[in-house]
Amino acid sequence: MSEIQPDETRQIFPKFSRAEVTSFIALVVSLGALCVSIYEANIMREQQMIMQSQQKTSVYPHLIQDLRYSFGSNGEFIYEIENKGIGPAKIKNATLTLNEKPINSYVEIKNELDKIFPKEADYGLSFSNPDSYFLSPKEKIIAIKITYKNFENSIDLIRNLNFEYDIRYCSIFDDCWEINSDKKEN
Repeated sequence: MSEIQPDETRQIFPKFSRAEVTSFIALVVSLGALCVSIYEANIMREQQMIMQSQQKTSVYPHLIQDLRYSFGSNGEFIYEIENKGIGPAKIKNATLTLNEKPINSYVEIKNELDKIFPKEADYGLSFSNPDSYFLSPKEKIIAIKITYKNFENSIDLIRNLNFEYDIRYCSIFDDCWEINSDKKEN
């Protein structure tokens, strides 16, 4: 039998110094830590996206438009806008049309109503343009209110008024929506 000489084992298994072994172990541990860090970063990114989604949902505004009539000896026509959401709504743009004519001010709406109502008509008008208005949750604003004496005689006249509002509004995170007078939200 032949014995293996110490020189022969060195050729088969190279001898590593302690520093080289320690460096190799440190490299393996560092690569493992890098992999764990990348995995944790992905988890944190997903958690951040979930938290942002929850924050946006917690301040979601939802505007609706409502048209109301009240009949009697004196009547009212009320066009109001309400925030049914759980966050404030910043109205960026509100465009009003009356019988397909754009209205921008109280004077314009008054002039149009004077053309529609008979000269002897006794009516009151309140107009508030909601453009650039912040609407808190559950808050309502009356955009148009017409009060009319002897209303029974003019019900058809009031019903034929075709008011339309196109409103663009945003949340505090600048997510924006549009609501049209036909109450469809985009």
